Amino acid sequence: MGGNQYSIKRHVLLFLIIIGIWTIWLPRAFHTSSAGSPYKVNIAFGFHVNLYHSFRGDTNDENGFGQDIRIIRHTISELDRFNRQGIPVRAVWDFDNLFSLQELLPEYAPDIIGDIQRRVKSNQDDVILMSYNNGLMSAMTDKEFMTSMRRAMTNERGSGVKDIFDRVAPVVRPQEMMTTPGNFKRYASLGIEAVSLYYSATPFDAFRMFSRELTPEEAHNPITYHNPATDEQIIILPTYHAGDLVENVSLRNWAERLHTLQDEGKIKRDVLIFINFDADAEFWTGKDLPWHLEWVPNTGGLDQLVNSVSDLEFVKFSNVSDYLASHKPVGTVRFSQDTADGSFNGYNSWAEKAYASDYWTRIERNRRVHQVAQRLLATDGVKPMSADLSDLLRGSFETRLRALSTTNFGLATPFLTPPREETMAALLSRLDWYSDQIQARLVDRAKQAVSMKGLSGSPGGNESVLETFFYLDTEAKGDRRFAITLPVDTSVNGRLFIADAKGRNIPATVEKWERHPADKRLSINLLVSKRESMPDGVYTLCRQPAQTREASTAKGSLKATSHRLENGFVRVQFGANGHVTGVFQNGDRQLDADSLVPYFIYKGEKYSPEQLTVSVEQNGQNGVAAVRLQGPWPGPVGVTRAAGWVDYRLRLLKGSPYLFVEGQVRYPDTRRDTVIQAEKPMLARKIDAGWQEVAPVELRFSHHGSMENPFMVHKRNFLGVEDAFAVDYFRHSPENMDLADINNQITAEYVGVSAKGRGMAVATNSAVNANFAFSPLKMTHLSENDALAIRANPFGTYHGRQAVPPTRGNRLGYEAVVLAAPQLHSAGPTYNGYLERFDLMVTFYTGDDIPGDVKQDLIAFARRPAIIDDQPRKISTIAEASSLPPAGFLALTDKDTVLFHWEKEHVPGVRYRIECRPFEKIATTDFTTTANRLRLKTTDFPGKGEKFAATIQAIYPGGRSSAVSPEIIFNRTPATDADLEIPNGFKAKIVWANMTAWMQRNLL
Repeated sequence: MGGNQYSIKRHVLLFLIIIGIWTIWLPRAFHTSSAGSPYKVNIAFGFHVNLYHSFRGDTNDENGFGQDIRIIRHTISELDRFNRQGIPVRAVWDFDNLFSLQELLPEYAPDIIGDIQRRVKSNQDDVILMSYNNGLMSAMTDKEFMTSMRRAMTNERGSGVKDIFDRVAPVVRPQEMMTTPGNFKRYASLGIEAVSLYYSATPFDAFRMFSRELTPEEAHNPITYHNPATDEQIIILPTYHAGDLVENVSLRNWAERLHTLQDEGKIKRDVLIFINFDADAEFWTGKDLPWHLEWVPNTGGLDQLVNSVSDLEFVKFSNVSDYLASHKPVGTVRFSQDTADGSFNGYNSWAEKAYASDYWTRIERNRRVHQVAQRLLATDGVKPMSADLSDLLRGSFETRLRALSTTNFGLATPFLTPPREETMAALLSRLDWYSDQIQARLVDRAKQAVSMKGLSGSPGGNESVLETFFYLDTEAKGDRRFAITLPVDTSVNGRLFIADAKGRNIPATVEKWERHPADKRLSINLLVSKRESMPDGVYTLCRQPAQTREASTAKGSLKATSHRLENGFVRVQFGANGHVTGVFQNGDRQLDADSLVPYFIYKGEKYSPEQLTVSVEQNGQNGVAAVRLQGPWPGPVGVTRAAGWVDYRLRLLKGSPYLFVEGQVRYPDTRRDTVIQAEKPMLARKIDAGWQEVAPVELRFSHHGSMENPFMVHKRNFLGVEDAFAVDYFRHSPENMDLADINNQITAEYVGVSAKGRGMAVATNSAVNANFAFSPLKMTHLSENDALAIRANPFGTYHGRQAVPPTRGNRLGYEAVVLAAPQLHSAGPTYNGYLERFDLMVTFYTGDDIPGDVKQDLIAFARRPAIIDDQPRKISTIAEASSLPPAGFLALTDKDTVLFHWEKEHVPGVRYRIECRPFEKIATTDFTTTANRLRLKTTDFPGKGEKFAATIQAIYPGGRSSAVSPEIIFNRTPATDADLEIPNGFKAKIVWANMTAWMQRNLL
């Protein structure tokens, strides 16, 4: 799944093999139906093909897509062998088009395409749809979504499934099981009749946790998805994977249990077990075992799976198109969650890495540039789009589609593999180039438009014009906020207002301003009330000389001190240590103590700034009250390389019930001492796995829910579709009263929570920091009053125990996935030493839904109008030179070479110097590179010893250098891969599950 790597690939396969070795499996008895039920157990095998990976790179070997090619060829060979033997097993194939069918398979394995074409034509294999760019479909705009799906069917490059295969089933298997309300209606409009989604008893699931529990008959048949809120209806095909085989002991046991229900009249129709899994998973090849262990279930690959059921008279091998054609839906389900098969049944694995927000912010900027181009070209009255601009827009869109691949964000956790990070860095650099080029041309057009239209009725008297600009409004209906850039020496004393081309004055509040002497600019954030009309066009920003301020009314009074920030609606209180002790609205507590103050959990301990300084920045006289929270942030003693720091601003406006929170945080930098993917040196890296949870600006909602009145989560996606879902998963298990991470809310602009008529919502300024699921939630059961509490974590990550789904199996598949799946690791290590920015709007409300006018303001805060002037604002992302040595320095032996890795610093022109010596000697040999990895032959090292030592330091332009790293020690001989450790208790459970399954079939 995300290059699709659930890794029952190497480690998980070893895991299942070890389980089998500890299993007591008595000889299998042949089972025939005594009751003579006419109904069949249909079995279909689905192979999800995507050669673009987050756990592996882009090379034709075992470090990359070479594993895919090897395993897919093996699968085709096995299928052909079975068919020659008269066993009519068929396959269901789904592909991404861009990376697999268009680029990699034609060059490296055209035989695979030819063989699947043959099997579709002669053996009735199915081909179903996925998406053109294995895209993050739930977070796409309408144009992106429809383009990806149309191209998945057919495209001018000839890589659509309808371009290549004789027959395509009208079924889609979304990449990473990602869906959102609004997707289903669009699928149906394209002629797609059914969606394949995991209904898994493991944490690798799509909708089992969210819908009502399906009956066995429904869980193995097509069902109807219906969402009245969006008026969508489509068929869903419940789908399963390798973990569900463990949950059901084996495929044979699963099939026999279902047929027993058919015999007993509890299932009165055929059923389908559709196993769909990554085509590159070694699960399909199995492992060569001694003859006396060949019976071990779930370890023998496709051969074992087919042979385990081929003798059962009631089993029929099928594909999905034939089954759907002859079997109507048997029930109806509804769920409103945005689905994904990542950790915690949601978007944790993609959205909660620290750098995912940086990636998405740049994608959002590119989207915005395109939107501005379309609006400006329609309104400026200059001239038609030039061929140059048209080419830029086309190339930019294609680059963005490629960047929107799920693989560029996950599933790999905590980090993407280094080659994928490099690929994404190059993609985003190209996307930024397109954004810059398009924006430069828009500025030129805006200048022409301003020159053509001029200004009639310019301000007179003693007003002065500070800037003339072209303004493009937004569809958002709330108060308008936008930034404008002026020369750094501009005075902003006095009252600012905006004048339109007819001389009408529009009041504007200056929320804040920042001077940037280095690039000679002044950034001003302006606020214009939604009551003021501002259509697209030319405007001037003007200033009147300072005048005596009017006294504030009591209700609208603003106050900012080191102890309190208030405006008559909202009050924020600070303790002696500078931490927030509470946030109140109209006297009612809304946020509990320590909200809005950062912390992280490291090896079970919480680390937060001990002392923050609260200083007044704006005292309320200009309609704005603001305080600044600053201070150092020490990290764990003994492992911290550098302390972090906090610099936050909390802001209130006169007459506004909203709290604005913006700032920057540098997380402490700790030593990295854990090597991940050590068995594949090209993919390895060093991390500090002690980081577990990170919360830069947590919102601890004071109001509670209950089992009778659960929390509702309110959300809005990139299609503009609003919906809500109840966090009532405790109906499946009391363990779900506590939920470590809830992230099934795509957040185009905001997310809200409510219970018992009280609510909280938060929106992000997407120009500063954006993320398609920016605010995970955590729910806690308060045993003292049997209440449920909830917290929101904008731009952070949560971790903990996985939620418990409803299950009719033995729950061992669930435990197997929890023990072995690498994507369930915490994303916390990605925040180590990271610099993060944010700009948030927080609101509180009464009622069971976010009021309409509040929604408008949340959306308007996130979606700013565009200002096009002579000095377009551009945020620098260049990091400063560091005195610390490069982090994560690592050396691994790979055959006759040694591969060095370290974390790249984002400073242009930086070089790295590595010094290497024999362990017993002092003399060193130097190597220099500008990359963040270096491969050397072992013959390049001085001496003939087995053990070596090496250090690294960064060398910056101008001659400045970082400190030299501590020495690392490595051997010339490659290290062996450590086996996965399986708890003895779990082995015992597997033994018992197999014994009881045999006894139920043969003795009872």
